[in-house]
Amino acid sequence: MAFADGRFEDLEVIEWAMALTPEQETERASVRDLFDRQRIVLREPFALAWRCIFEFWQEPDAQTAPDRFLVKRELRQGPQRETIKLIVDTVRPWLKVETAKRFQTLSAETMPRKPKHLKHLLYASISSSAQLTPPDIGLSEINDRDFLFELATRLNASLLAGLNLARMIGSISKEMDITNWLVHRVYFVPPAQFAEGGGEPDRYSDGFAPVTKLMYAVTERLASIDIDAAHRIVASWDTGGWTLYRRLWAAAARNPEFASPIEVAAFLDQLDDREFWIAGSYPEFAELRAVRWNSLSQPDAARLERRLLKGEPAKLVPSAVEKEEVQRYKNRHIVNEIRRIQAGGGNLSAKASNWLEHAVAAGLDAGLPDINLTHGFNQGVRLVTRDRTVVQSFEGVATSRLLEELGKSLTEDGWDDKSENAAEFIAENASTILQLLGKTPEPLLAAKIWQAFGYRFRPSDINAHLDKATKKDLNNIPIALDACRVLINERPEVIRKSVIGLTAFIGNWDRLLGEQEDFRQAWLSLWPYAVARTNQTRDDSAPLSNRAFNTPVGQMLWALIEMCPRIGTGENLMSEGLWPSILSAVEDAEGEALLEAQYVLIRDLGYFVAASPNWATKNLVVPLKSTSSPDLWEAFSSGHLPQYNLMADLAKSIVEATTLKEIPGKVKADLAERVIWSTLLDRKENKEPAVPLNLAQQMLRMGGDDVRSQVIRSLAEFLKRTDEDLDDRSRFELAKAVFLDVWPRELTLSSKDVSEELAEFPAAAGAYYAEAADLILPYLTPFDCWSLWDYGVFDLDDSNKKPKIIDNAAKAEAFLSILDKTVGGEEGAVVPDGLEDGLKHIAVIAPKLEKDTRFQRLVTLNRR
Repeated sequence: MAFADGRFEDLEVIEWAMALTPEQETERASVRDLFDRQRIVLREPFALAWRCIFEFWQEPDAQTAPDRFLVKRELRQGPQRETIKLIVDTVRPWLKVETAKRFQTLSAETMPRKPKHLKHLLYASISSSAQLTPPDIGLSEINDRDFLFELATRLNASLLAGLNLARMIGSISKEMDITNWLVHRVYFVPPAQFAEGGGEPDRYSDGFAPVTKLMYAVTERLASIDIDAAHRIVASWDTGGWTLYRRLWAAAARNPEFASPIEVAAFLDQLDDREFWIAGSYPEFAELRAVRWNSLSQPDAARLERRLLKGEPAKLVPSAVEKEEVQRYKNRHIVNEIRRIQAGGGNLSAKASNWLEHAVAAGLDAGLPDINLTHGFNQGVRLVTRDRTVVQSFEGVATSRLLEELGKSLTEDGWDDKSENAAEFIAENASTILQLLGKTPEPLLAAKIWQAFGYRFRPSDINAHLDKATKKDLNNIPIALDACRVLINERPEVIRKSVIGLTAFIGNWDRLLGEQEDFRQAWLSLWPYAVARTNQTRDDSAPLSNRAFNTPVGQMLWALIEMCPRIGTGENLMSEGLWPSILSAVEDAEGEALLEAQYVLIRDLGYFVAASPNWATKNLVVPLKSTSSPDLWEAFSSGHLPQYNLMADLAKSIVEATTLKEIPGKVKADLAERVIWSTLLDRKENKEPAVPLNLAQQMLRMGGDDVRSQVIRSLAEFLKRTDEDLDDRSRFELAKAVFLDVWPRELTLSSKDVSEELAEFPAAAGAYYAEAADLILPYLTPFDCWSLWDYGVFDLDDSNKKPKIIDNAAKAEAFLSILDKTVGGEEGAVVPDGLEDGLKHIAVIAPKLEKDTRFQRLVTLNRR
């Protein structure tokens, strides 16, 4: 081995050693012997590279192990220990090494002259020979308890060894765990849960999936024979150190025989935010929560429900989500998880049921599929295809007959094979089709072609603006503008019959063509036909918030929003070009179309008042001020906070709306949110409040619990902001002043719902917890508090779960006062989970309070 002697830090030698095959056992042994005799200590990453190579040489016979086992299964011969070894060797994870060129190809990273990391010397990954399913080993027929126990134990040892290898090569670290996404589900998914076009999610996975899934299946079979033995296997899983073991435990805990409700609650409590919320990466955690929900104690379920209803933290929201859409994104995620619990047979509390009911009423479930237990789980490879029974080509059709032949294939619903073929051809040959449409073919035929064109000729990403559009979409812009020009001159009877497809075209291209004059002219040409069709097909069974998105007029209105010029590009933005005609056309609409127009445009009321003051006042502000329509006030409450003058003009109407029985509580709360934020910002800027304080107080007095609860939430959100222009003291003083100015003094207005929000408010004040508590104490009343989490003093990301915010005697006394006011003493009163720990913390911070009668009452109450 003179070639390798003294060259263990030479990349050439490393790559030579990796290439040694199992048949070159003599060379491998010589290299290992030479390495062991080396007296120098290798530097990293060279030492690690050689450890990986030696581990790689221990790989099982990847090609023959599965075949040998299957033969053994068929012959039913050989000793039990050999059979177990064959099974384990077939599925066990092993280290695979390749040259660094593999990593370079995958990452496009240039290799440094002096290697610093393992990846600069070799590419290491975890692989396995093959996957064995329960039927492959005849698992359902095995009744030998000792065989199953030994097999489960050996598989567990194999999995643990593989995880240690993964950590050695950097696949598992404090920041990431690649092994987690290498296993879609830790158990074999039953066929009933297979996605369309799919199968077992891990059927093509190697590495950790084979051993993990087979170990779980063997443990499950063992449990059916000897539950105590299965318990010992599950107890050996190192859940404290490895994500895969935690997922395995969660899968086992679906069975009540493996885990008590207390153990399940404790497990779910300690999940971090990613584990709690990202079902696609941790499906077993979401499934466990759903299927064991009804077994949890009321305090445990309430605590978990509280965490669910708070929504995921902002750090988990994808950066691609627009800022104004973040809350909607989080709420839709909450809907998913609540419905998963329902799908698992779980019963929700009244609070969660009401939340879900309001969420559905607000359209937060729009576009979501029916949520089942495994919704959002990784389905693995799916091949969803629908073979067309008819494949028709129009390539050989003469141009003079092309539209006619296409028209023959287009049907009304457009979903059959012939229609698909024709529509696809139209989209791929858009320029030719437009030229032929410009020659005024027969109206009915032209309408069919336009309808298909409008639907199928669209950008690949209809949400992308010019700066994010693909090259193909940018290249199609001239064709889309040609379509606009042809459309402008199209005959009325053609537009009338194809208006649905044409308005889809407008909606699909608005982000790429919104600033183009030809596009605006096409919009103007289509508008009256969209109005007529929308008024003819009005469906009052759907809420206006849904109708305004889906009708022809709805498509046109959202395109109008995209067309609008930016504020700051000049005064009277809508006084030039086609804008006077566009605004006039909208004003002339009637019926359903007018209502949808008001709904959509009032959402951006502040913009239209700035861009076209007179038109907006006449057509949007005046109708809003004179209406008791829940729809229009919902539109206003879902938009941005309007400018000062507009808010002042609407102040009286907004406050009146919050007192109307016709307005839903959610809309009232959203209106109240705008009032209180307006008041806070006005005071911050030393302005007279746009909404007079007496009106704001009237709103709080007469608006009900929804209004009062939302005002407290908004004040808390204001306190949590980190604007640089206000220090914490100034921010608190500002919120305190507003509270004192507007909060009604009548104690008769106290209620459980409002008290729950008030009790959490001081935590938002941070260092000023005690002062904030003094503000709200008079208005507190006992409420059904199931956990101290309801008081906001815990940090969900703090593993110690201590109320760190309570860190001095004044805060401790304030916290005690709030607990005393909100934890009732009557028979049947709810005692919050964690009360004992909270009292212990108070005693540590302020020992004198242990003798306080309020403290003693709560201690006694906790002992019930």
